[in-house]
Amino acid sequence: MSGFSQLLRLNARVAGLALTGRWLSDQDIAEGYNRVAPTYNEAWQSRLRPVTDRLLERLPAGLSGNILDLGCGTGYATRQLALQNPAAKVCGVDISPGMLRLAQANSPANTQYVASDMLEYARSRPTGGTRMVVSTWALGYSRPARLFGECYRALEPGGTFGFVVNYFDTLAPVFRAYRRCMFEYPDRVHRAAWPRFPRNWPRLKQQLEGNNLSVEWHVDGEESIRVPEGPLLPWLKPTGILAGFDAMLDLSGAVAEYFEAELQRDKSGFVHHYAAVIARKD
Repeated sequence: MSGFSQLLRLNARVAGLALTGRWLSDQDIAEGYNRVAPTYNEAWQSRLRPVTDRLLERLPAGLSGNILDLGCGTGYATRQLALQNPAAKVCGVDISPGMLRLAQANSPANTQYVASDMLEYARSRPTGGTRMVVSTWALGYSRPARLFGECYRALEPGGTFGFVVNYFDTLAPVFRAYRRCMFEYPDRVHRAAWPRFPRNWPRLKQQLEGNNLSVEWHVDGEESIRVPEGPLLPWLKPTGILAGFDAMLDLSGAVAEYFEAELQRDKSGFVHHYAAVIARKD
């Protein structure tokens, strides 16, 4: 079958899924992270920690009042924020109950955890009642522009918003292989999806400033990920990189073999491309 015919098949498949409401859902993402929760800290969170720490070191400390950690996962940043701000109440919010069960273990007394979509939880917060909002590696699972507006509303005057978010081209070999699998096996695609990770800093800055958040510090960064020798799909699955996306495309059988072959073609581009930002509500 020609490439054009394959493209038509894929477009028709995705259009049909979209028209019938079969979109990649928050529940799909939650279930994906529930599955990887037991392996996430060792397999992936430890690789993200140096960048997370650089952000946390730049945030205000010794605060009182309410602090939110949106998309807290297994609670690494939540715990650090609680230790840095012992007089504050720190709330970690995540859509995955499995991740939250791990977060709750050995957490400081001034923490609590809520199972919720981060945008919905931000909408529930009282206006001006939050001293600081933090999010590490999670905003791309939400709707960033809408979330920025809710964070602005929830923050008190002078409040801080700090976050790290992947750009859409992060870990390019993984998602390039994923798209090629969709093209080759359109009948194995079971969800439509709309990409939400930001494309670049000018666009991200525009969204922040459009919601009246003033950027105080920003860095675009790239962190190379050392990949193991041998098969890569068994290494990827415990990390959470494919969480949710595994509901979109059935990565088993021939599709898994094709995906693995595509991954093996280029291991040089496994790079986290991200923005780290601190903004303020004036």
